[in-house]
Amino acid sequence: MNKKIKPSTRKILAMCLVLIMGSQVVACSNKDAENSNAADTNSEQKVDTSQNNKTDSNATAEKSGSVITIGNKAFEIFNENKAGEKEYSQIISEHKKALGKDVQVYNMVVPTHVEFGLPEKYKDMSKSEKDSIDSIYKNMDKDVKTVDAYDNLKKHKDEYIYFNTDHHWTSLGAYYAYQSFAKEAGFKPAELSNYDKYTKEGFLGTLYAQTQDSKIKNNPDKVDYYKIPCDYSVYRYEKENPNKPLKTTLYADYAKGSNAYSVFLHGDFPRIDIKNKDAKNNKKLVVVKESYGNAFVPFLIPHYKEVIVIDSRHYKGSLEKLVKENNANEVLFINNAFAANTQKIVNTIKDLNK
Repeated sequence: MNKKIKPSTRKILAMCLVLIMGSQVVACSNKDAENSNAADTNSEQKVDTSQNNKTDSNATAEKSGSVITIGNKAFEIFNENKAGEKEYSQIISEHKKALGKDVQVYNMVVPTHVEFGLPEKYKDMSKSEKDSIDSIYKNMDKDVKTVDAYDNLKKHKDEYIYFNTDHHWTSLGAYYAYQSFAKEAGFKPAELSNYDKYTKEGFLGTLYAQTQDSKIKNNPDKVDYYKIPCDYSVYRYEKENPNKPLKTTLYADYAKGSNAYSVFLHGDFPRIDIKNKDAKNNKKLVVVKESYGNAFVPFLIPHYKEVIVIDSRHYKGSLEKLVKENNANEVLFINNAFAANTQKIVNTIKDLNK
């Protein structure tokens, strides 16, 4: 015999069902991939911030060439190149004009560890990356959407967002920048807790290689990376055979030791194509990057049907032609502050216009 359910009980059951269904939304679902509301980067995310990475302000700073060591951390000294940053702005603006009004162009310049990691009393040992980034954005064509990664990274500056022995950022730092891009691009970022985290211990990077400092050696980094739960395929184009795509994976699980950062995208290649079979939209994005982009790109996959990644230092083709042939809707330039001020790299971005 069926028992009659009271209206109040029905209401409680309905609320429980809604909560259960809501908890089952995953990174590649329609809600994450196509939400047109801008992301609120001030909202609380379920992020593991247990590893505090604040620099000891009582430690003595030592300068060796272009590197500052403070205790068991190393920082690369930033020197602003006003002519280079102005040219960078001009080149990105020219790419936007060449691509036309139907292609949305974004530009993100990422601050590095030295901007946030130096204690206040040592700030004058390196130029302000904030001033450089502001200048670049000010001189950018108004049709280019500039992405403010700076403020979100600053908010989390005491977390493990940069390596201490290497010049790159961690995947956590890249995630916070991804939040900023999501806000500008108009989609909802996935929570980091949606992804399974893997870790490579014992990473001694480029700044340790330059200094050979024993205190830094005794404080190795770890490289965390997050597996994106989408059904996607990855193909890369190598310098030796730029016209032949090779099927590959998103992560180099074999990477270790001083090469552990190459776990992201297997390192730097002229071109990498990532096709998301779970995509709920037809958006295609071309990312123009240097190595900072490697840790950033995986977070984009749930939100696009296809992400084409080119490294301006190695890609020899025309950006405009690539975008047109692949019917891409968007282009993102992502470079760290050093790259945007380095003439050699600025020239490689310029050469994409040929």
